[in-house]
Amino acid sequence: MAFRREPYSEEARKTGRALANQILSVSRQMAEEQAATAPVSAVGVAFPGLVNQATHRVIELARLPGLAEIDLRREIMHTFGVPTHFENNANAAAFAEMAVGAARDFNDWLYLHIGANVSAGLVLNGRLHRGKSGLAGAIGNMNVYAEHPGSLIPLQSMASAESVVRRTRERLQKDRTSSLSKLGAMGGFTYEDIITQAHAGDDLAKMMLNRTGSYIAMAIADVINLLNLAMVAIGGAPAARPFLTASIADAVRERAFTAAVSDCRVVAAELEVEASVIGAALLAADAQK
Repeated sequence: MAFRREPYSEEARKTGRALANQILSVSRQMAEEQAATAPVSAVGVAFPGLVNQATHRVIELARLPGLAEIDLRREIMHTFGVPTHFENNANAAAFAEMAVGAARDFNDWLYLHIGANVSAGLVLNGRLHRGKSGLAGAIGNMNVYAEHPGSLIPLQSMASAESVVRRTRERLQKDRTSSLSKLGAMGGFTYEDIITQAHAGDDLAKMMLNRTGSYIAMAIADVINLLNLAMVAIGGAPAARPFLTASIADAVRERAFTAAVSDCRVVAAELEVEASVIGAALLAADAQK
């Protein structure tokens, strides 16, 4: 399997048509590069957002223009002449973790993706549970009570990578002792910078990641209570997982009822950032069976 990173073009960040064109262009390039050794037999695409499985349209994308008006699946199938499967990134990563990762021996569990979006891949009785239209797992849209805003707000507003950066910037207006202050003065910092400084021992960076975990636990604890899950696997940026996993596990133990939480392990996912790519390919192959 080939894997490479490709940044979004400026135009792809602005219009759905430009984004669709870039996806098609990169896909064609990779297919041509692999043609001699691995001809394309199916295409799987994972998106950081919601995919309606009834219409095969991408109806929501984190920080990117929507694709709901474009039948991108049809265009990919026309380009390659092979079956094509669309999936959200959390479902795809969950499928990969079931095949070759942390969930090989689990039937009832949840994969939590924390990155550009906050989403979940829910597995019940050993199968992905997508709901009526494929929109199950939209945990980022669940409302939590955030202490400082003082009202119910979507989890994604507090726990996505972009939100963590925003909240950290706000905190630095009151606390300039963090090493992140210097990065801010030099032009800003990213989610990855916060994670790096947390590993270096920066107290503010660690606090912001731990607080993010506590917000996430507000939603996760209710899901554990409702579904009696055996495991929650924390995915997204691998370097952030130690902080988020520990803080989520601690807060879940406080919030979920004892019998349910004693049944459930909260662990870091095993696969790296390519988990959703692996899962998308496996799902495309599985759909042909």
